[in-house]
Amino acid sequence: MLVGKMPYPELKARALNRLNIADHLLSTTYTIVKDPKLLVSVIENLLQALQHAIDAIIDFEQSFHDIKHDQKLDIFRRKIITKYSFDPKILDFLSELKEIIESHKKSGVEFTKKEKFIISDNNYNLKTLTLEDAKSKYVKTKHYITEILKIISKYD
Repeated sequence: MLVGKMPYPELKARALNRLNIADHLLSTTYTIVKDPKLLVSVIENLLQALQHAIDAIIDFEQSFHDIKHDQKLDIFRRKIITKYSFDPKILDFLSELKEIIESHKKSGVEFTKKEKFIISDNNYNLKTLTLEDAKSKYVKTKHYITEILKIISKYD
């Protein structure tokens, strides 16, 4: 999540911008260059988009209640998911995106094979990322962000 304080309208804009970048990478750039390495960039943008959207709704709530910054994810988990009937799987999905990016950053070996991007950890456990995976994660991220922004717009 973000360290500095940023107002929720700006966070909303950043979430949508990252989502649009991921969409462009999937629908335009990847179809031209067909480099599976781009799929990691897609996931990175999806993660940032979802984090910005979560920060936006927390900042939105914070404007009505006194929520300390370090409590944000816990507040999202305990209160916002319940209050607005969010699918609690959003947190698992967020963790999944983070795990992919962390694996990529810590990986000693990465390679492409048959339009797949393969990430290997130090124990040679493999994580495979395909275009279909990235598209599926894009659709899911877009759904979650749309739900979050719809709530903010409803009460804004």
